[in-house]
Amino acid sequence: MDKLRVAVIGVGIQGENHVKAYKTHPRVDLVAVCDINEERARAVAEKYGIGSIYRDYREMLGKEDLDLVSIATPDHLHLNPVLATVESGVNALIEKPMATSYQDALKMVKAAKKKGVKVYVNFANRFNPPFAITKKRFTAGELGKPLYAYLRLSDTIYVPTKMLSWASKTNVVFFLMSHTADLATWIFNSNVRRVRAFAHFEVLESLGIEVPDYVVAVLEFENGGRAVLESSWILPETLPSVVDFVAEFLGTKGAVYISTTRQTIEVASVESHEYPKPLNIEEVNNRLIGFVKESIHHFVDAFLEKREPIVNMEDGPRNVRILESIVKSFKEDRVIELS
Repeated sequence: MDKLRVAVIGVGIQGENHVKAYKTHPRVDLVAVCDINEERARAVAEKYGIGSIYRDYREMLGKEDLDLVSIATPDHLHLNPVLATVESGVNALIEKPMATSYQDALKMVKAAKKKGVKVYVNFANRFNPPFAITKKRFTAGELGKPLYAYLRLSDTIYVPTKMLSWASKTNVVFFLMSHTADLATWIFNSNVRRVRAFAHFEVLESLGIEVPDYVVAVLEFENGGRAVLESSWILPETLPSVVDFVAEFLGTKGAVYISTTRQTIEVASVESHEYPKPLNIEEVNNRLIGFVKESIHHFVDAFLEKREPIVNMEDGPRNVRILESIVKSFKEDRVIELS
């Protein structure tokens, strides 16, 4: 095919990033956006020159001739738009996490296979240069076998209290550990067999948001490796970065140390102090750069060239199963066996 006809369902912060990425791919025709907030959908459509806006994704799927739809709705609201998309015979690219229920994730894959279409999860950090390099070095054998990893991905309290109106419908496990659990699984190249997790409830609970302040999880892999994942939602809002993201990987022949919190630039003015994120997504000299764009372009190219992307259809449910097990572990205060 010459071009992919694409639409985006959910045009919040991450949905707009999908829009930006699609608009910079020469073989994409971004024909529509959909959001229950019509004012937001209209603003995004006008900003990026998109012809059609919808409040109802079912109406959009019925009217538009589409090849691919991005679903960037809140974490807990992926199932219905994904099922409607695949029932229409259209491929879906889903923002992480695939779902907040393992059974929902399995339903998506089963429906897609039945209709002969694809559903992939946008694990964009696989395209984040430090992690992509780490994967490459382990795959090449330079660092030996991965033995241990520590990944800390946390947000300031701004995220659950101001940025997200639906924070109580998800938690740091689904919202943040979906990234780190996928990276650990991908780099270790092994399935998780056992999970033990711990959580603390206090600060957010006192604000009426019934989610953990932080979660720490230990993943044990079938190949003998272990990874510790740590995520918090209560870092001070005064920090220069909303996101704190560091990682360490230890192999039998070497180690990798990663920090993506400070991405080589720090900006201080009389009004603010911040760490911009040029690795993520940024316009530089009128050109969009960053791994968020690269990830989405990778999926577009895979569809156009009829090849499998580096994320397969089973990766989404596998990730959700790990996340669900982490939640189950801290709720039931016990080890959860996955295999």
